[in-house]
Amino acid sequence: MSDLSATDLETEAQRLVDSLGKPKRRVRPRLARMLNEAEDLEVATPTGGIMAWRLGAGPATLMVHGWEDDNALWSPLIDLNAEMLRGSVAFDLPGHGWSPAEDCSIQAAGKAVLAVAEAFGPIDSVVAHSFGCPATIWALANGLNVPRAVMIASPVPRTETRSQARDMTRWEQAQLHEGEDPEVIARALVLMAERPPMRSNDRDFDIDGVLPTLTAKALIIHSMDDEQCPVANSQAMAELWPGSELVLLDGLGHRLIAQDPDVVARIFEFVDAMD
Repeated sequence: MSDLSATDLETEAQRLVDSLGKPKRRVRPRLARMLNEAEDLEVATPTGGIMAWRLGAGPATLMVHGWEDDNALWSPLIDLNAEMLRGSVAFDLPGHGWSPAEDCSIQAAGKAVLAVAEAFGPIDSVVAHSFGCPATIWALANGLNVPRAVMIASPVPRTETRSQARDMTRWEQAQLHEGEDPEVIARALVLMAERPPMRSNDRDFDIDGVLPTLTAKALIIHSMDDEQCPVANSQAMAELWPGSELVLLDGLGHRLIAQDPDVVARIFEFVDAMD
């Protein structure tokens, strides 16, 4: 039995829920090997600076990593782009890596995508992984104009309800702090189950409503054994995004899929294709 009053219990549970929205930075930021040779720039955004890098001339592929990841996720794709003389633009989302900005809401991340694309254009394609997918969708809905987009292991559209504690994602389970009062954790689970589907800070931004309006040609990739994001998310995205192509794989999990050599080759083929 907790010694907390009902009011304190609610306050502590909400604190715990809010903490799940803040990424934990690595002690030492990483940099993809090829980016040591790249042009770097701290790009200004409404919520602070974003570190970004451009390698290669001409139209480039903009790469948007996921939650608690960084630019290094894209090392294999950057390497292949360099080999094939295609430009690469990578950056660290707010609250991640080398970027001093802290706010990593979908809206703030989406604005970072727009700012980096403007600073390092021309950009002719975008590739996003995990949390980078809703951030990129926000950017596409708010002015990012590219003919081709790749979405990998997307957490949206959310296809699972969370009416019970067991419906909490494994990512959220991993975020719960050790040593918390069990009653605080129990109440936090209830609050998370009551949350609406993922949206940005803009209440009017509805991902399910935005997807049918997108005009970029899309390649949507997901591994059947993804331990964090259900494959049904990408299946739902493909149904909503006009003309999109869905590629389902297996055995690559949530993160490895973005670095698998065959997947990287498929991404390059898609973004480099001539319409």
